[in-house]
Amino acid sequence: MSTTFGTPGLAGGRIRPRRDALIAAVRAWWLAYLSRRKERAAILQLHAMSDRELRDIGITRSQIEGAVRGELDQRPLIRQC
Repeated sequence: MSTTFGTPGLAGGRIRPRRDALIAAVRAWWLAYLSRRKERAAILQLHAMSDRELRDIGITRSQIEGAVRGELDQRPLIRQC
């Protein structure tokens, strides 16, 4: 009679796909974290600008977050005199 010692998790190569999925999840989390940090830095930088400087680049103070996230409408505002 022979006895085979081994771990059931290694049979059939089931560990590698789980490891790859974990690596992909960590990578996605890290990229989202870095993206959020960049957004936050841009928002803080824009908030540090004066209203005149913001007007020069075409946004108001209330539009900063939307502009950084790309949610701002790109059409120019038509001013009526």
